[in-house]
Amino acid sequence: MALDPARLNEIVRPHSTVSDRIRALDAAGVPRADIARFLGKRYQHVRNVLEGDAVQGGGGGYVLGKADLSGLQEETAMFADDVDRQRFVQARLGVHFRLVIRPDGSIFVPAEVAASFGVGPGDVLMGHISGDDFNLVSGQTALRRAQEAVRKMIPPGVNLADELIADRRREAEREEADD
Repeated sequence: MALDPARLNEIVRPHSTVSDRIRALDAAGVPRADIARFLGKRYQHVRNVLEGDAVQGGGGGYVLGKADLSGLQEETAMFADDVDRQRFVQARLGVHFRLVIRPDGSIFVPAEVAASFGVGPGDVLMGHISGDDFNLVSGQTALRRAQEAVRKMIPPGVNLADELIADRRREAEREEADD
């Protein structure tokens, strides 16, 4: 069976744990070996999840081959139509957006915004609240800023790795002296 990675990604997208992803793929009819390859897990891991669920039985939880796929959409339409999209997203001057909170509490990130961040489905944006402003940055930008902030706190000429190794060696010497 030729597996479509895009389809498999769509199946696992709503699930946050590896076990739930295994269950969803199994319920969609994907063979265990293919699940293991796709998720980068060992076959035994996949088998343990599915067999463990089967042993636990139908006590209201997962039953082998019966994963809840109610959150899975066959098509990835964010909005029913353009009119629906315009209710929640309105571009202003090309760089400003009016975003209306959707009934489920979420906001839609317009494609133009995602493209400017260089992100897509499954990627991470970081948010920061400052007063009554909420700013978004890409995960990479947030990481870079955190690294820059930490670097400012390290005195020039200090190598933290060397400092850590030296501390560990001193600690080991103290422990040996106490024995």
